[in-house]
Amino acid sequence: MTKKNALLVLFGILVLGAALRFVGIGALSFTADEFLDINSSYGFFRTGEWKAWDFNNGQTAIVNENVARDERANVYKWQVSQLFRFLPPTEGVARTVSALWGIVSVALLYLVGWKLSGRRTVGLFAAFLCAVSVSGIGFDRRLRMYAMFFPVFLAFSTCLFFLYEREYKGRFKAIRKIWERSGVNLSYLIPTLTLGILSAKTHQLTVNIVPIFGVYVLSMAIIMIRSGKGMRNRYSVTAIAGLVGAIGMWAAVPEKIRPLSGTLVFFENHYSYFGYVVRDYVQPILAVFLAGFGAWSLFHTFDRKREAVWLLSSFLTPLIMAVFLWRRNEGEQYIFFAQSFLLMLVAAGGYALIREVKGALSGKWKHAACIATIVLAVLVPDWGYFFRDNNAYRQTSSGTNANYRKVFTYVRKHADKGDAIVTRNFRNYYFSGMEARVLDYGGELSTEKLSVAELEAFMRTNPTGWFVASDNDMDYVSRETESYIIRTMERQSDPLLRGSVLVYRWKTAN
Repeated sequence: MTKKNALLVLFGILVLGAALRFVGIGALSFTADEFLDINSSYGFFRTGEWKAWDFNNGQTAIVNENVARDERANVYKWQVSQLFRFLPPTEGVARTVSALWGIVSVALLYLVGWKLSGRRTVGLFAAFLCAVSVSGIGFDRRLRMYAMFFPVFLAFSTCLFFLYEREYKGRFKAIRKIWERSGVNLSYLIPTLTLGILSAKTHQLTVNIVPIFGVYVLSMAIIMIRSGKGMRNRYSVTAIAGLVGAIGMWAAVPEKIRPLSGTLVFFENHYSYFGYVVRDYVQPILAVFLAGFGAWSLFHTFDRKREAVWLLSSFLTPLIMAVFLWRRNEGEQYIFFAQSFLLMLVAAGGYALIREVKGALSGKWKHAACIATIVLAVLVPDWGYFFRDNNAYRQTSSGTNANYRKVFTYVRKHADKGDAIVTRNFRNYYFSGMEARVLDYGGELSTEKLSVAELEAFMRTNPTGWFVASDNDMDYVSRETESYIIRTMERQSDPLLRGSVLVYRWKTAN
């Protein structure tokens, strides 16, 4: 694979990835936390402060119980806010930043895959798998910071690996002396620190780099000892220094460590994460085989032992921690960043398998490698995703998310002047300008469920209105209140209201 051919193939992969991310990017309505990000991004655009915007009343939210949520990942949301200087705040415009970061991810997978494996073909295969990744497409067409965190964390972790392991070939004598004595390549120090800060500002999951690096040096220390080089190696020294440093920090500033340790709990059983990380592949068993074969080939065949251990540590460490240690709700977004390392392992395994096929059949079959490549490209990705009724491009009533654009189109069409709304108010993007009185409920800081007394009091002062909720919203509504709604309100039925959504209307006497 020549440099020119590699760049031509990469260009085609980037075009494919861009098409899969941009075509119909505004087709689906906002859902879940996308509402929070459009509110805070647009609020920053209008005010220059991280305050949620209330589209219903055309002003910043009067009551905002979660200021920290508006400020979170502002390095990502700032980019979104800048688009509104030139373009309207539509779903497609707001998601453009994520799609652009998705293209960066595809290009970066090529570069990192190539540099870690030493083969451009591995980088191209990794870029291709990223371009058609089901998880990648889903997050890159969503208004969330995970699309940015994926490539930033990958770049940060790669620079850290190069800082610790890459040979220095520059001309600065001071840097060369440090490298010769310690093996540390200080030319990567500034990029590592810069990307580390950017990654941390994008998402707190950046702290996973600590156990990843710890597992890596421990693994390499064991490999060195088993190879007969004894305890006196840089990995053992690093591991011991890290352990002493951790103990010292615990003793010196325990108040800084306890919040971090509080996010862990032993022997959790979040086994769904195993399914999340292989969601991109039509046959998970094949993906696992290729990843294992890729790691084995990097270690034994390609003479890339350190790279193989780094990729395995970077993928398996957060995965095992997510399954057994993380004290948080399960969600594919939390493990998405680690899938980049699996992509490269699968790509390395695919390349190694193609080499084996070529070696075995080259004398009998002239185009054996080309055919094997095409077969893997067909069999590995989950192409069936693009033909499903519900995916990142289209949504039916059987989908898990409510189509709030359609729901509130119906409400706005049939609402009378002065109608109030009982709903999760952070969805006010879709009842923009109604200036309706809203009874909000639920949320991550909520300690009590919506009660009958609270709802009755609101209805007394607002004799007409709507109750709009998704199936998940009912977790924040008491059973008594749910029964009261069914008894006293009229359930609405319309093609626009199909799916996992409940819409009721009330009209009481004055």
